[in-house]
Amino acid sequence: MNKMKWFFSFAGVLIIAAALGYAAHAYTTNWRGKAPTSHPDTWYGWHTVKGARKYFPNLATIPPFTMGAPPVPGKIYHALFIISANNKIKMNKIIDNIHNALNDPRLKGHIKIELLAFSAGSHLYFKGSGREKALLKLKKMGVELAQCANSLYELHIPISKLYPFIKIVPSAQGEIILRESEGYAYLKP
Repeated sequence: MNKMKWFFSFAGVLIIAAALGYAAHAYTTNWRGKAPTSHPDTWYGWHTVKGARKYFPNLATIPPFTMGAPPVPGKIYHALFIISANNKIKMNKIIDNIHNALNDPRLKGHIKIELLAFSAGSHLYFKGSGREKALLKLKKMGVELAQCANSLYELHIPISKLYPFIKIVPSAQGEIILRESEGYAYLKP
């Protein structure tokens, strides 16, 4: 009787080990098979490529919109994007976020945006930052580009270091308070 119990417990351990081994193999090779090294247009999702898990976005189609807040017909929406960090990733992201808002089909043509830089975020507007083209494009799309005068004073930054098309506001905090009282959404990267 003891030999029988031992046999079944040993067989159970072997079955579990085999199942775990299969699961590990399926995870490392991916359930869809081995991932190609290039990115085919019809293929997307998480895949294992050379032992590393990578996400491939679907480049072929834009997903259909299945939910979201509906726009109010005829309403003009307001958004205040702020940047207060001298961080390349955040600066690029805030520009991308503004483009996303401007191109949202629910908001397109019905949104007023201001981009406010203060503190170390003032570097966004520095001449030679490599963002002149992107900022001019935003300005052309109707985005107001504002800079805090207090930050310039406190950081000893002359106005001549900024792009000439940037507007100066007395204080970032005052601008935020005034814009929020006007119904602006307050957004950070």
